Amino acid sequence: MLKEIGRLGYGAKVIFISAYQEFSYAKEALALGAVDYLIKPIEKELLLSAVTRALSLLREESEERRTKNKLAQYEQMDRKTKLEELFDRLIEGDIRIEEAEEKLRLFGHRFTYPRFSVMLLEPEPQTDIRWGEHERRLLLFAIGNMTEEVVAREAAIVLFRKGDRLCAMINHSRATSVKKLASEVVMHAAGYLKIALSAGIGEEQSGVEGIRRAYRTAAEALNRSFFADGGAVVCWAEENWESRASAKELGEARDRVLQAVLKKDRGLMREACEALLESIERHAGGSREKSAMAAYGTLAEWADGLAQIGIAVEEDELQRHLDKLQSFGKYPQLKAYMLEAAEGIFQRLETGGRESRQLTDVKAYIEQHYKANITLEGAASKIFMNPYYFSSFFKKHTGMNFKQYLTEVRMKQAIKLLLHTDLMIYQIAEEVGYNNARQFSDMFKKHSGKLPQEFRASGDGKQP
Repeated sequence: MLKEIGRLGYGAKVIFISAYQEFSYAKEALALGAVDYLIKPIEKELLLSAVTRALSLLREESEERRTKNKLAQYEQMDRKTKLEELFDRLIEGDIRIEEAEEKLRLFGHRFTYPRFSVMLLEPEPQTDIRWGEHERRLLLFAIGNMTEEVVAREAAIVLFRKGDRLCAMINHSRATSVKKLASEVVMHAAGYLKIALSAGIGEEQSGVEGIRRAYRTAAEALNRSFFADGGAVVCWAEENWESRASAKELGEARDRVLQAVLKKDRGLMREACEALLESIERHAGGSREKSAMAAYGTLAEWADGLAQIGIAVEEDELQRHLDKLQSFGKYPQLKAYMLEAAEGIFQRLETGGRESRQLTDVKAYIEQHYKANITLEGAASKIFMNPYYFSSFFKKHTGMNFKQYLTEVRMKQAIKLLLHTDLMIYQIAEEVGYNNARQFSDMFKKHSGKLPQEFRASGDGKQP
């Protein structure tokens, strides 16, 4: 029995209880791993002692196995981390090919297949405010586990995170369809995780030296999923991604929208907008970045057109447009935003001429009277506007509330006086509208990070 237990590799502990008193039996039992060999009739103390020793041995072996398993896990994790770092350096071009191949040999990682591909995975952005970095990390972890399980059935895979994307470096045979594997991953993401997952597959390569190009082309492919529905799989294909609308065509489409706006023809404007958005898509040639910049260029040209008729568009408003355009995960979102922006410009034209003049008058009033104790109510009365409406009106057109804007004007003037006059601090405070020098100093430090005396001593802002 002991021989069979040993052969099968069971971790049992055996105590023999026998009426046979031959020494040879006991000797053989102990040699084969028995904890003890007890002779009947059994003494209770001897049995308890043997059981205690058996339990102790089981605990020791269990702890030893746990320790070995932990060490193996740590070793595996360390090896995995080093492999991820190696391939990250390869795709960034941060390591020589010969050095990378040598490191792979040292890791004992043998790629037996002739082909290399890169698959980039990106979940559709989650708009729920509860989705923080921790939730995104868990989501990518789940996607990564699922991807490794699918791909490992047919190929070798090294998977790691690149920003909000997952990069899967796949070593596979010629018969393996990486697109089919990606489609399966995308399908599982929709079915099990209830998310839309896009995949970009790069150009196949025949060696480690091609991994950087495989990654770059996978990134291009993934960017082109911007124009596809959620859950798209896009394979790199250079010949299909050329721009099909020239810059001249794009410019003409933009101008038609602006002319429709200036004619105050809303129906014509919407029709021209739809045509423009088709032109942007054809001009982008599948590129997310190119479509965002074409849309931004459109808004900038529209702003110039409005400026020519006296309707100003603030620079920070254009920057907010750019940030928003670059944040969209899919082209339909960008289209909806541009249609909304066109409608906003139409509405601005209807009221914008009057509002622009009102804003100019208010700014001139502040520039002329910042030394006095001017108030929001007083400024509102200058353009015959209700103070509550004026507050919203001013914030919409300047990006600041009235008090912030007044402080900005006063601080700019204070800086000029500090740098180019010898006036005392209390005199400068009075010059820019503060009766209390301490209040002025506190406000100046909050604005510039330094007290007025420190600012003047440091010479900040002086031209060389």
